[in-house]
Amino acid sequence: MKILFCGSGWKTAAERVRKRVSPFEFRMQDMARPLIEQIADVNVIIPTMEKITGEIIRSATELKLIQQFGVGLEGVDLKTAEECNVYVANAAGTNSVTVAESTLLLMLALSRRFKESQSAFNKGILGHPIGCELMGKNLGIIGFGNTGRELAKRAYCMGMKIYAIKRTSEPDLIRKYNLEFLGTPQDLKILLRESDFLSIHTPLTNETQHLISEVELKQMKRTAFLINVSRGPVIDKAALLKALQKKWIAAVGLDVYWEEPANPNDPLFQFENVVTLPHIAGSSNESQDRIEEVVVSNIFRIARGEKPIHLRT
Repeated sequence: MKILFCGSGWKTAAERVRKRVSPFEFRMQDMARPLIEQIADVNVIIPTMEKITGEIIRSATELKLIQQFGVGLEGVDLKTAEECNVYVANAAGTNSVTVAESTLLLMLALSRRFKESQSAFNKGILGHPIGCELMGKNLGIIGFGNTGRELAKRAYCMGMKIYAIKRTSEPDLIRKYNLEFLGTPQDLKILLRESDFLSIHTPLTNETQHLISEVELKQMKRTAFLINVSRGPVIDKAALLKALQKKWIAAVGLDVYWEEPANPNDPLFQFENVVTLPHIAGSSNESQDRIEEVVVSNIFRIARGEKPIHLRT
C-alpha cells in the first residue's frame, strides 16, 4: 500500500498518519514537481488543499482511495473518481467543535477590536479601543450543519439571538437549538438585515461561490461583523475589499482565503478591522485525534479490501 500526503501544510497531520500506517509506504508530495508525476503507483491520496483533477485520477492507475484529512472535498473531481471506481471519503463531523470555538475566537477578536488593541498596547495607550459585547447581539449562521449547530449552542449560552439558514427546512431544529429563525437560502436577506455577526459555514459549491457579493454586503448593517470559516470564494473578494473601503460593514474575520497560503501583503489584510487565522479553525489536538482515527481506519479498510466510511459522492 502506497500513500501520498499532499500539500506543504498540515505537517502535524502528516506525521500523525505516518506513525499509524508504518506497515505501508508513506510519502510526502514533492512541491517542486507536478503532482501528476508522483501518483502513478499510489493507492491512497490525502489531498489536504491540493486539487485532485480528473487527469490526476485517471493517471493514478493504482488509486483506490482519496481520503481528506478533514471535510472539504471541493478540489476533488468526484465524477471522475466515480467513473474510475475510486472511493472518496472525508472525516465529516470530527472538527465541528473546534470550528465553532474558532468562530467565537474571531467574533470576540472583532468585537473587542483586537488588532487595534495590540497596536494601542505597543504604543503604550491605555483604555483604547472600546469594543462591544456579544450578549444580546444577533448571530446569523449561513449553513446550519455540524459546525453551525455547534456554534449555535455556544452562542446561545453567551446570550446571543440566533438566526440561521440551511439548504432544506427542518422546523424541529428551531426549538432544539433555541433559534429565533431558521430558513432556507431564499431567506438569506433576513440574515443580512438582522445579523450583528454573520458567520459562514457552508461548503463551496457552484451555488455558494460568491454567495456574499456586493449586493449582499450592501444589505448588511454598517455595524455588522462578517466571519468566514468555510471557503474563501464563498465571498467575492473584490466586493469585500470595496465594502471595507466604503465601510458597508464594520469588520471581517477570516480563516480561509481565495488562494492559499494567502499573501500577507495583500491590501485586504492591511485594514485594522480585518482579523485573520492561517486556516486553523478546524485544527486542534482533539479534532486531529478524531480525524486521524477516520483517516487511518479507512486506509486499513482499503488494505483489507473493505469499503471505507464517510464516503462522499
